[in-house]
Amino acid sequence: MEDRIRKKQFRKNLSYKYLIFIIAIIALLQLLALRACYQEKIFKLPEKLFSSKIDFPISELTLDISYGESELESIEGSDTSSTEEDSTVGSDENQSEETGNQNLTDIQINIVLKALELLDRNIEYNYQLFPDTGYPSSNVWISTDVISITLNECGIDLMEQIYQDMNEHKDYPMDKTGRKTPIKYIDSRDVIFQEQFFNRNALSLPTKYNIDDEGNSLIWQGGDIVYFRFDENNHDKDRGGLISSHTNLNGVPKVIMISPETNELEEVDVLLEYKIVGHYRYPPPDVD
Repeated sequence: MEDRIRKKQFRKNLSYKYLIFIIAIIALLQLLALRACYQEKIFKLPEKLFSSKIDFPISELTLDISYGESELESIEGSDTSSTEEDSTVGSDENQSEETGNQNLTDIQINIVLKALELLDRNIEYNYQLFPDTGYPSSNVWISTDVISITLNECGIDLMEQIYQDMNEHKDYPMDKTGRKTPIKYIDSRDVIFQEQFFNRNALSLPTKYNIDDEGNSLIWQGGDIVYFRFDENNHDKDRGGLISSHTNLNGVPKVIMISPETNELEEVDVLLEYKIVGHYRYPPPDVD
């Protein structure tokens, strides 16, 4: 009896063990099944996610704006810059850029700035005598006054220098005056006498502008003095002027002179139009 009970108890315990073993096997199989079905997903942003497929040139991404001298000055007052630029563009379609690559000396810069200031004086062409000073005291000038006044305002008394030179040298055509001695306040304003003075005392430069010459920026500089001939039979009709720091759209410098067309002091584009008979730089540059 006891043996039967023990056998029955043994079979019962064995059944529990098998059940536990079976459950453990099932759990293991489920774990393996889940692991086999699971895959780790890793998301990585592409390196060029925010880059453009098109490589734009730098020139399309930046502003390329050049300013002339007047525009650069107006930028300092930002409230009025746009208005000044619009008026500058509308006033003259042929307005030029500054010839800033000339490496001008201080005296050249001073001369060209003084010449540009003359444009605001409403100067007209006519001849008057000024015996007190020899320099015009009104806005009625002749072409040589443009040169002598500009130099005088830069500290160069051209009238006195021409007078002294005429007394020291006898190659001035005094026969045209009917006198043997010069008169300071008259003869220094004569275009022929001015030309003769610069022939001797200034740096003489080419008198024909070659638009294809790469050396133009050195040959034709702001502040240079030029004379034009309009009548081959009467050199007294020559007119003088000063090279401006402005150029036309082709890079040809303009000239500050009393225009033969309007008889007013203007900045004109004539280097390729008028016949040039004199081109000087004064004072002449120092040569080491």
